[in-house]
Amino acid sequence: MIFDDTIAAIATPVGEGGIGIIRISGPVALQIGRQILTNLKRESFSEISDRKVYYGLVVNPVTQQTLDEILFFYFKKPKSFTGEDTLEIQAHGGMFILAKILELVLQNGARMAEPGEFTQRAFINGKIDLVQAESIIDLIRAKTEKAHELALAQLTGKTTKALAQIEADLYQILINTEATLDFPEEVIPELKREEMLQQAALIHQNLSLILEGIDEGRKYRDGIKLVIVGRPNVGKSSLLNELLQEERAIVTPIPGTTRDIIEAPFQLRGVPIRLIDTAGLRETENVIERIGISKTEEYMAQADLILLMLDGSQSLTVEDRQVIDKLNGHQVLVIINKTDLPQVLKKESLTEFASDRIIELSLLTKKGLEAVEVKIIELVGLGNINLDDRPLLSRIRHKQALEQSLATLNEFISGLAEGRSEDLLAVDLRSCLNSLGTISGKNVSNEIIHGIFAQFCIGK
Repeated sequence: MIFDDTIAAIATPVGEGGIGIIRISGPVALQIGRQILTNLKRESFSEISDRKVYYGLVVNPVTQQTLDEILFFYFKKPKSFTGEDTLEIQAHGGMFILAKILELVLQNGARMAEPGEFTQRAFINGKIDLVQAESIIDLIRAKTEKAHELALAQLTGKTTKALAQIEADLYQILINTEATLDFPEEVIPELKREEMLQQAALIHQNLSLILEGIDEGRKYRDGIKLVIVGRPNVGKSSLLNELLQEERAIVTPIPGTTRDIIEAPFQLRGVPIRLIDTAGLRETENVIERIGISKTEEYMAQADLILLMLDGSQSLTVEDRQVIDKLNGHQVLVIINKTDLPQVLKKESLTEFASDRIIELSLLTKKGLEAVEVKIIELVGLGNINLDDRPLLSRIRHKQALEQSLATLNEFISGLAEGRSEDLLAVDLRSCLNSLGTISGKNVSNEIIHGIFAQFCIGK
């Protein structure tokens, strides 16, 4: 894939602001600048130096109309984000002004950039790898400190360096394996075989650690899916409002008030949470309420942790039992609410759940709320993890690539131990390397590349 034209786009969000940026990248970026940018005397710049800020005007070269006073700077290839000649114009941040300047840029030799095309050019030109490219969109979308830390760790190349070292170690084993193919009469010496087995085992351990961390990485990036379920009127919406510290859900004594899914992101003791309040689970003839219940069951299937709300002032009802029956196979924290009222429901009667997974709570007095928060952090398993401990990946495609790599590495280890032929061992190693290459982008299809960069906004 070769980019030989020049692209341009507005790189700042839609709306009013102090500054708006038009980004231009490609072989004629500087030429476009010379055509439309002048000094305050409306004279062309005699020289535009690399990495120097200039103050001037944007002037239509045909009509001689001044569009704005601006700052601009030029990055000469390859020392730019995209690896191409790049010009950035900082204008006043009104959409009309920015649109007029962009229109002028397009009239003078650029085309409109596709979503993510600036970052895609940085990837194609070897400025970043695919993990770093994905981390850019994660950095932009990060809504919590932990998500920001994860994206930044990937952007700065920590994960890239770890994977590169693993690939280098695999290549060394491959070189040793293929060396014997040039001399068919020889086999791998026993001492060398043991050394290669030890090296492969260490690589397997390192890959396994990265694979184990992907689920944690996903949770940091997307947030823990925390779903509140229970029959109507047990306090689900009240718990959501209390955790969010805002009146997000309508609370009334009327059962079935919540008929749609309410989802809100927030941080709980530094851990990113996607908190989901659901419709009460019960048998109903109301069509709208039944749709809400169906959506509740969908969210339960996707949840990292389910909060089952029960009313401690009442015995378990048929509806409670129906909800409990749906929770097999899920990680559940049981919350017995309304402990400020005389208690009928006892923890001991909930034999389906371990006692340390049951917490008594009064949302009226807030007694037990801190215990609920502490238990949530404990069960999702992110409270004490330091992102500096090891490289973390966070996407399904990363997980699939690592699983494939480990599978072929296992084949190599088994084959090496059994004395399998060197040509077959080399095939396993190359397959392992190819799978790892899909993570960094060394070995990835155009369809995957397009799918990744299509998630970006125009101008990035």
